[in-house]
Amino acid sequence: MSKMYIGYPQASLAKEPGSETITKQALWGDWCEVLEENLPYVKIRCRGAEGWVKKTAIQSEQILEINFVDVGQGDGCFIVTPDDKFILIDAGEGDNMYHFLNWRFNLRYNTKTIPIEHLIISHSDTDHYKGFGRIVNSSRFEIQHIHHNGIIERKASSIFGPVQDNYLMDIRTNREQIYELLKISSNRGDKFFPNLLFDAMEKSASMKMSMLEKGSTILGYGPTDKVHFNILGPVTEQSQGKKVLRVLGSPGETKNGHSVIVQLKIGNAKILLGGDLNDASEEYLTEHYTGYSAHGLNEIEREDMIKKGRAVFESDVLKSCHHGSHKFMDDFLSFFNPIATIISSGDNETHTHPRPDTLGAIGKHSRGKRPLIFSTELARSAKEKLNITDKDYAQLYLLNESKKAASPDELIAINEKINNLRYKIERTIAVYGMITVRTDGKKILIAQKKEAKDAGFIYYELLLDTEGKFYFKQPK
Repeated sequence: MSKMYIGYPQASLAKEPGSETITKQALWGDWCEVLEENLPYVKIRCRGAEGWVKKTAIQSEQILEINFVDVGQGDGCFIVTPDDKFILIDAGEGDNMYHFLNWRFNLRYNTKTIPIEHLIISHSDTDHYKGFGRIVNSSRFEIQHIHHNGIIERKASSIFGPVQDNYLMDIRTNREQIYELLKISSNRGDKFFPNLLFDAMEKSASMKMSMLEKGSTILGYGPTDKVHFNILGPVTEQSQGKKVLRVLGSPGETKNGHSVIVQLKIGNAKILLGGDLNDASEEYLTEHYTGYSAHGLNEIEREDMIKKGRAVFESDVLKSCHHGSHKFMDDFLSFFNPIATIISSGDNETHTHPRPDTLGAIGKHSRGKRPLIFSTELARSAKEKLNITDKDYAQLYLLNESKKAASPDELIAINEKINNLRYKIERTIAVYGMITVRTDGKKILIAQKKEAKDAGFIYYELLLDTEGKFYFKQPK
């Protein structure tokens, strides 16, 4: 038995060699185990099923996998690198990311501890970081390095610390500085964000914690590595000999605008995640990166500004900033010039994300005849949204409470019910709503689950043209 991966673009596992009876559809890059050979076919185990595929349908090379998990309202991204390392960028507000990871690693049925090499908090909005709570405090995950944008909220009248001359003066860049602030319980109070960071430091003495800013290098993911995490923001300045961040408006606008901006590069492929950038930060970044004010330009100046902006921000796949909010600059949207945009948004929120005008602008400022727009919210059918209910979560709570007074025999039955209910919740989160991006730097595959049960995936292919630029291969 040997470890392999599904080849491009997908494979259908057949019940018998050459059979048309399909047991499972698997995507490029899915891990599989070879069980036996009957050339030209091999029997594999993949996605919890066994079946036969042609040997040419599997490969030995692991690719980059980027999963935009349906965390509801918010962002949550789980990355698997070609070296089989695990990275999280944001985790939404609820427990969806936690449930997804439990399903992904089958933690209900093993005792593994999963190493998370890097955990990146783009900024301190609850719909980006609060979902890390159960992950950080769980014994099943080992967090090796937490990254943040340098703004540490605390319990105080000025939640970001002192402000002077329109700058945030108390930027914390490393673990020692953060611990010095948060070891004082009154600085944490009952605020979730500082307590999350403090709990993570208390749990592990070896875990690292550091700020990401323009030009930061993440060890193992530099410009010469196979996968490069190109950090484009936030952009710091100097004031009174200190590293500072500019105030961009209200506290919410400021922390959103200074989101960590990550552009993943592998081969010719670029995928950008920009947190909750807003119009105020986009004006600031435009001036910083292009030298132009965002307003009052003639057409020649505007074209030059967009050219310079694209030299920095242009990407093939874009995670839409701020869940499809209307607070953006059209010209800055042109800087990204993506083929595909992925919007992470949820139900029961008052912002009406994604906004209709934003969807139109994304299409207008994307490249190709048919730009692609994906949405985690739309990827779930109405039926699947109703598949997990408040009643399920209430039942899970009651079952856990009933264990306290249960006999040994009753515990067995209760635990079985809990496992079955957790599986329902975790599988629904993992399967429906998630948008997955797979790439080796020469091809990009974007896929989502079809709404009908056991209907497999629908996928979209981005291929390289003769000039080394990606284009959308329209299905025939």
